[in-house]
Amino acid sequence: MRASFTIALVGNPNSGKSSLFNSLTGLNQRVGNFPGVTVDKKTGSCRISDSLTANILDLPGTYSLYPKSADEQVTCEVLLNREHKDRPDMIIAIADASNLRRNLLFCSQIMDLGIPVIIGLTMNDIARSKGIEVDVEELERMMGVPVVKINPRRNKGISQLKKVVADMRLAAPAIHGREFIDIKSHTGPWLDDVQEICKLESRYSALQVACSYMDLSFLNAAQRIQIGALADQVGFHKAKVQAEEVMERYRKIGTIMDKAVAETSPLKQSMMTDRLDKILLHPVWGNIVLLVVLFLMFQSIFWLAEYPMTWVENLFSYTSGWLDGVMADSFFKDLLINGVLAGIGGIVIFIPQIMILFGFITLLEDTGYMARISFLSDRLMRSVGLNGRSVMPLISGMACAVPAVMAARTIQNRKERLITIMVTPLMSCSARLPVYTILIGLVIPDKGVGIFNLQGLVLMGLYLLGFVMALLVSKVMSWLIKVNERSYFLMELPVYRAPRWNNIVTTMIEKAKIFVVDAGKVIMIISLVLWVLASFGPGDRMDVVTAKYETLKQEQPDRVAELERKENTEKLENSYAGIMGKAIEPAIRPLGYDWKIGIAIITSFAAREVFVGTMATLYSVESDESSDTIREKMRAARRPDGSLVYTLASGVSLLIFYVFAMQCMSTMAIVKRETRSWKYPALQFVYMLALAYACAWIAFQALG
Repeated sequence: MRASFTIALVGNPNSGKSSLFNSLTGLNQRVGNFPGVTVDKKTGSCRISDSLTANILDLPGTYSLYPKSADEQVTCEVLLNREHKDRPDMIIAIADASNLRRNLLFCSQIMDLGIPVIIGLTMNDIARSKGIEVDVEELERMMGVPVVKINPRRNKGISQLKKVVADMRLAAPAIHGREFIDIKSHTGPWLDDVQEICKLESRYSALQVACSYMDLSFLNAAQRIQIGALADQVGFHKAKVQAEEVMERYRKIGTIMDKAVAETSPLKQSMMTDRLDKILLHPVWGNIVLLVVLFLMFQSIFWLAEYPMTWVENLFSYTSGWLDGVMADSFFKDLLINGVLAGIGGIVIFIPQIMILFGFITLLEDTGYMARISFLSDRLMRSVGLNGRSVMPLISGMACAVPAVMAARTIQNRKERLITIMVTPLMSCSARLPVYTILIGLVIPDKGVGIFNLQGLVLMGLYLLGFVMALLVSKVMSWLIKVNERSYFLMELPVYRAPRWNNIVTTMIEKAKIFVVDAGKVIMIISLVLWVLASFGPGDRMDVVTAKYETLKQEQPDRVAELERKENTEKLENSYAGIMGKAIEPAIRPLGYDWKIGIAIITSFAAREVFVGTMATLYSVESDESSDTIREKMRAARRPDGSLVYTLASGVSLLIFYVFAMQCMSTMAIVKRETRSWKYPALQFVYMLALAYACAWIAFQALG
């Protein structure tokens, strides 16, 4: 049995920390939240040696230990609180060799916390391209902690890092008492009292607590009172001490840099990143490239996913037909084919598109282009009352609105953060993709427009429609919300890098698993509940329908097949689901929808992708043709007057409804959690539903 302990990865944003986490943990990753806050908690396991396993904790990126956001607050809490359940036994501090001076500032602060530290030196190839050479042995000697060169993107240096971790762990080193700087010279001896009050491991930990004691959740009221009294007694001036501390650290780091770092040229070499940015950040060409990138992404979602989706669809169609032929008519057969199999088919068929979408998003992040999108969009965002930081939540919303809303916590301006939260669900998330796909396939011709596919163009149009509406709503809200607080958009752009294909594949697999497990559970439960509601009705209504058609079949034996189809339809209309659908049909008829679509709209409030599972269940219950695919059944669907249900007008109306409607309970719950009020999710639900209804009605009337 291998011993286990916890390693925390810390570092500046874009320093390579997440790459190292992926390299160490591979597929053994878990994502959750830190207790009490909506901050991502990424953990995983890694085999360090034959006798040693480590739990890896990827802490949020931060530039210093003085927290300014929820992410930085979490990092501070985990590292200072000795009782925290995620408290690390060891820290790997990631330092970017191409920006070593700034990165060593944070590393030196981490070292003074009294936890064993290893410095992982990344971006060494970029440093060399800038003419920077780091003497690792000298840097290690002067810093007083192990330093290991690593390139997690190419899996280089990982074995050496594991060996250093194992040696440090097995040697059970005493917590190093050497301080990088003498904190007591800036504060006096009173920090020893703070250290004793809070049972901290170092004087520097005591300084951090003294600076943030009112915000640290692990302190009790008595400790806060004692620390406050001590600070008042000595006249503690937080900003002054912080400034002095940082300046002394930089002076010492300057000495280290002089001895351990050689720059072959005082001027940075002209790099590929600079040359690319002249085009990709150009106010004209940059936006054109961005549109081309998005266009290719949506074209590929249809083009690349077409064949695997067809294979999956045909597989389930064949399986349903085969089971229908070999099984005797029974309750169990009906449940298996029309409930379970129809529900699973509604989940699995969209896995290829989900994987492709997340693959593209990961590719953009991995290459460094996603950050350029934020920078490029800052002017546009400011024109509607936001800033460039709002772009990341909006783009993340293309994957899922829940983490996208959580990502808005990095926006420090309260007004901009609230507006971003309120409009992010207008971005078309991956849950909408199954709805878009099936409806576009029904009402939009699969033909080329020049070298492009019309269905891919429509898909891109739907995503752009959500983005444009998010901007318009943002502008309106910027007029309505009155908060006088200026904001600034400062962002460090990472260098361009070759994508890590193994990381992209890992992400695609993980997202597919999440879709199948998380969304799949909801879809399956609702599909089974819906099958029950669609198969049974109140009183003897179903028996009356059965008796009616038994008589008709005996009287008209040459019309048995036709009568069976009518019987199934009438039974569905008299079922519990049919009664529900009929009840809301008058409200949705102006949009071109029938009662079956009404049922799907209701059920998909649990999760938008449930729409497809609902359609699969309803049409499976109604139809005797088990071998027909869901698209074939929907394409053949007709109203009582014989007209098609899914026309261009009704299909486009439904597409637009799903672009705008707030049909996600999870998103509403996370908005409530982020804003700490039900007022905002309620307002969000009302305005998005009104917007969806109005725009869908206009589309139906215009095309009908």
